[in-house]
Amino acid sequence: MDPSLNKFRDKFYEEANQLLDKVEKDLLELEKMPNENELIESAFRAMHTIKGVSGMFGFDFVCEFTHCMESVFQLIKDKEIAFNREIFDLTFASLDHIRKLIADEHLADKHNQEAHSKLIQEITDILKQTKTGIVTSSSAEYEIIEPTNALQINTWHILLRTDEKLYFRGISLVGIFDELSQIGNYQIARLGYLSDNLTDAWSIILSSNASKNNISDIFLFIEDNVSITQISNKDIFEDALKNGNETVISEYESEQSILDYVEKGGKPKEINKEDEFKLRLFNKKSDSVLSSAKQTIKRISVDSVKLDNLMFLVSELITVNSQLLLATHGEQFVSLKPLVERVDALSKLFRNNAFEIRLVPLSDTVLRFQRLIRDLSRQLGKKIELVTQGTDTELDKNTIDQLNEPLMHIIRNCIDHGIEEPENRVKSGKPETGIIKISANQSGNYVIIVVEDDGSGIDTEKVRLKAVDKGLIKATDKPSCEEIIDFIFLPGFSTAENLSEVSGRGVGMDVVRKKLIDLRGDIMINSKEGVGTSFTLKLQQSVAIIDSLLFTVEDSFFTVPLSDIMICSQIGAEEIAKRSHTATLHFNDQLIPFVNLRKKLHIEGSYGNKIKVVVIKNNDHIIALLTDKIVGEHQAVLKPLGRSFRNQEYITSASQLGDGNLAFMIDTNKLFKTNEMTKKKTAV
Repeated sequence: MDPSLNKFRDKFYEEANQLLDKVEKDLLELEKMPNENELIESAFRAMHTIKGVSGMFGFDFVCEFTHCMESVFQLIKDKEIAFNREIFDLTFASLDHIRKLIADEHLADKHNQEAHSKLIQEITDILKQTKTGIVTSSSAEYEIIEPTNALQINTWHILLRTDEKLYFRGISLVGIFDELSQIGNYQIARLGYLSDNLTDAWSIILSSNASKNNISDIFLFIEDNVSITQISNKDIFEDALKNGNETVISEYESEQSILDYVEKGGKPKEINKEDEFKLRLFNKKSDSVLSSAKQTIKRISVDSVKLDNLMFLVSELITVNSQLLLATHGEQFVSLKPLVERVDALSKLFRNNAFEIRLVPLSDTVLRFQRLIRDLSRQLGKKIELVTQGTDTELDKNTIDQLNEPLMHIIRNCIDHGIEEPENRVKSGKPETGIIKISANQSGNYVIIVVEDDGSGIDTEKVRLKAVDKGLIKATDKPSCEEIIDFIFLPGFSTAENLSEVSGRGVGMDVVRKKLIDLRGDIMINSKEGVGTSFTLKLQQSVAIIDSLLFTVEDSFFTVPLSDIMICSQIGAEEIAKRSHTATLHFNDQLIPFVNLRKKLHIEGSYGNKIKVVVIKNNDHIIALLTDKIVGEHQAVLKPLGRSFRNQEYITSASQLGDGNLAFMIDTNKLFKTNEMTKKKTAV
């Protein structure tokens, strides 16, 4: 293929996968409402689009296979057959196969070759069965409904507008006219240039037994450039030949313009032979119908690499802005301060706007989990329904991408370990269909995602015994419920009695926690035996650049997210000394724990007489950090740490300051978790 078309091929990969997701979504809805015509039509058009685009860019196997699937959808759309379980399963398998064909466009993989032949044969069997008058399957049989007016030939007038944009979009007009020739007879005439002298207009007369929708499908990619109107319920080409005329278009001589007819939305009527030859097809003075309605494009797709580059440039701008603020700190730069402050404000607006561009709704990734639940529940003989709430909540694209794997493992656990078999649910007084619910909401700079099921819950005693068996605790130990559940996140830990394709290897929940730590997030599990389990994921809205508070301990700079901070204050060193045995401070009529960062981070030296205190909150827990000096607000451009810091468990990343120093981001989640564990051990 011409290298200049490579960008169109890249666009094809993206659009084809989006269309496949759309078909999959429609099918999942159709399983609940198999007679919903709009969903059937939507799936058919998406399949037709994939066929057309794949053929245009040389994906011949995709084009041919999709054409076969389109034939099945055409029968369903025409009410000749109806969806049954066999067709649903075949269609889902076909969607997976098309994805593989897109990656293996020359069908070189042997496994893909075998699957290709098998699926083609299954599709062919369905198409053959329709010729017998009945389609049968293991679950049902459907009578073929003979379409009405199947042989009725109508004549259509098509107004086509072409310009150079069609060429740059890679549109093949030859392919379009080839498809027209396959559905009927047509003649074409050039009307000439429109007023802008850049757009050419064409008039096409088509006689065919195809419906208007089928004709529109041929012009699917240029539908804004086309107007289609039925002008007769007869084949006017046949009548013209009977009268010795080989052409139809030049014979129209009438005061009435077909453009006027189209513009007024006239309905087709029975036209006799004499009237037909009096109709004039076009009026060159009128081009109102030829001008397609202007449409404002509200959404565009952007390569993720470009978004990553944008974020890199934003981070560089913020770093330079910090250097500028530092460089103009002295009194001699008083005249520049308003401009510097303006640049600072604009950089924050620029940062926020770049973040918003990268935001993706959680609903975009929920589709794959619907499919996972459908296939896995059927494999395990369970009935499960997915319920979603608040999935329009948006997260950064990179966060969404990294979140897919943890969510998949959680949902697999809900299906395999949580939801019971239908008969067991009925015995325990539950509906035989289990529920997995995914809900999301935004809280400040955090996004909270909850995955819950109404299954059997976690058997904590079973988990405890497994921990004893692995030597993690002694048989005489009495860990709390939270500590028992925490064993689930250990690598290789599994309570499954049998090894299966779904679970049993102890791989899964440890991956979940690791991924969430990488995202500077946290996970909490709540479970009640016999009622169900919920997994709560707490994630930073953005992990690249965040507003933070900058402070120092000795000569080192540290930051914490500004959204975590409740208040900053100072306290005397003697007060800290008095409370050192309990490590608590008075705050809002309660005692809260404090963290001595010098000890925690192994920093030498001692605090002064006045210690600066930063009070932070995480969920319902509050702790205070002891610092030397609070510098102020800082836009932290977070960078990953190198190997030198891999043993620093309380630091997640670093940010460069204007003077070149590094400020380290404190892992507040880790501090809270360590503090809770210390409290429990002290209580024991």
